[in-house]
Amino acid sequence: MAIGKRNQPPSFIWQGAEYPLVRPADYQAVFVRFQGPEWVFAYSRWSLRLEFCLLSENVNVSAFINMGHDKGGPQTGGPRSNFFAVWSMANGGMPRKGQKMTLETFSEPGLIYLVRVADARIDGKNDPKPDALVYSRVTKVLGVNFK
Repeated sequence: MAIGKRNQPPSFIWQGAEYPLVRPADYQAVFVRFQGPEWVFAYSRWSLRLEFCLLSENVNVSAFINMGHDKGGPQTGGPRSNFFAVWSMANGGMPRKGQKMTLETFSEPGLIYLVRVADARIDGKNDPKPDALVYSRVTKVLGVNFK
């Protein structure tokens, strides 16, 4: 005997991140949380999601940082990598040799980020997204100020 009501279709509730749509511009933001790094099969790479709250809009948007293609584990990359640049800005300087580059550095109290926000209009296959799937994302962290 089946448990539950018969002839009722299942109900699904989205538990993932929200992906809002705001005007493309540069915004002041505070760091909210990170997700990952996680292996993204569609891109065959590690990705780190950094979530920021735009202060003027009171809405959260995400930055997605490539953490390498080595299936053995995520990599911080060198001085030209996006992770290295954003981490160094949040740290107030480049890491010293042997210094751990922890993700908690992004959430240090008093950090105000200047982020560039644009619409994600292209999918993983470089095809245009339908309007219903377009969302805003942080495309670049321009700087970090300390309160």
